[in-house]
Amino acid sequence: MNMREVIWMLSKSKLWALLIGGLASASISATPQLHWQSNSQDYWQLSRYQDLQFQLSYLPYFSRVKMQTGPLIINGNNGGLLNIDQALPANLNINYQVCGEQVETDSIRQAVVCTVNDGGRGNVNPERVGTSTQGRDLLAIRMGNPNGTRVMVITQQHGNEPAGTEAALSIVRWLSTGFGRKTKTILANLDLLVLLRANPDGGEPDPDNCSLNPIPGTVIDNDCALIRQNVDPMAGGAFADNSEADFVGIVGRGYDLNRYHHVTLDKPIRPLESQAMVAAALAFQPEVVLDLHGDLQKTDCQLDFISIKPAQVLGQLPTVNCLHGQTAHNFRLLSPFADALPGSPQQFLAQSLAVKVMKKVDRVFVGSTGRFSQVQLGAGNISSGATANYQHIGAAAGGWETVNFVQDLRADVTAVHLGQPQIGVNPGLPDPSFLSKQIWINRVALFEALATLANYSDNAPSDSSGFCDYPLAQGLQASLPVEYWGPQATNGAVLIPIEPSIGVPLYISGNCPDNPL
Repeated sequence: MNMREVIWMLSKSKLWALLIGGLASASISATPQLHWQSNSQDYWQLSRYQDLQFQLSYLPYFSRVKMQTGPLIINGNNGGLLNIDQALPANLNINYQVCGEQVETDSIRQAVVCTVNDGGRGNVNPERVGTSTQGRDLLAIRMGNPNGTRVMVITQQHGNEPAGTEAALSIVRWLSTGFGRKTKTILANLDLLVLLRANPDGGEPDPDNCSLNPIPGTVIDNDCALIRQNVDPMAGGAFADNSEADFVGIVGRGYDLNRYHHVTLDKPIRPLESQAMVAAALAFQPEVVLDLHGDLQKTDCQLDFISIKPAQVLGQLPTVNCLHGQTAHNFRLLSPFADALPGSPQQFLAQSLAVKVMKKVDRVFVGSTGRFSQVQLGAGNISSGATANYQHIGAAAGGWETVNFVQDLRADVTAVHLGQPQIGVNPGLPDPSFLSKQIWINRVALFEALATLANYSDNAPSDSSGFCDYPLAQGLQASLPVEYWGPQATNGAVLIPIEPSIGVPLYISGNCPDNPL
């Protein structure tokens, strides 16, 4: 049976109607198709891995524009998109001696594995780079102009932040129609690489085959978890004393993939998925990286510092109230970030792009936008291994956090002592009633970002378009549930201060106060 016969047969089926219907009526607000629906959980908007595989396998046949879909990394004859079995690029500021040999003998694949040379628990098998810890191929799409501005989009590094994946899939489907002036401009000016669900194990929403959101502290050895980390029961150690150097994750559960983007090859890249992302960046050499996240709630109110209650238990954060007459606004919609070498053209591009995206989201939705710093809940530099590192190979590193679906804080590390999990906190499942809006916000932001980058390919910004640093938010609003925090639990939501005077640095970027959005 040839392809025409297959398509003719599909045309008689509901499957064809779903696919073509999704394309013909596609828009940046279209609802993703072919998603599962569970009787016990109302998360029909989320795609299982097999749904993503199916859509990417058929999308090129229905696309009106040229595109490649499949595994991110070429492994044998798997139809992958990027070749990492090549020498390290000679034009980048990276550690060419990572394997202790001359650069001519190092491939990109081997180099990312060679960083794990300290006896840690990360992957040292080069043949596995390109798959998840549980063996899934990382899936990707490449489309647009091969000679255009190289843009790499990464979604769902944190498994419990799924909105970016569904939004990116919707945008790719829309771009595949070739409809609209902005779409044509994007495809003509950008070489677009989309890594769809960088954490396929920790982000797999399939309640029929596994338990979603396992109890924090549980040692996980299977996928379908919908947790922040990947799924790697060998991650970490018994606790801090004998754990891995620079370990960021949860013992017995997995790594935080967004803390291991050591693109300069100067630190261990332990998670298998992070190895694939770094290898892809070294091979693709993006000029712009967009990283889509959904982080903790933040608040915009001014804090009453007299009301601060210091932490009574080691590891717990102090709490505070808003100033009299103010309410904690729990609706920060989008918080872009923009990272590039200071004074570089990439910095102007990243910051101008962030402002463009903020303005668009402000026009479409009711809520606040602006940049917030990451809140460090433990030792170390939380950004040292984030995707901001791609600035070191000449990329403008950007992206955003959309307001999350839970208010729970998490511990940086959960201990397993004598086989028993210790108390810790991990974000829970998304609220179904809010998930639709979160996906919609991501769709609007991503399409605006791509359209802006397409315009910048001919007219790059020479300034930051009013992007500057100023105090915008002073705390995060969170609930500390009793099942995770025991006697230290809070009675409902509380404000956690994140102001410099109490020892937690805060630098928030957005438009200047005298130049509001």
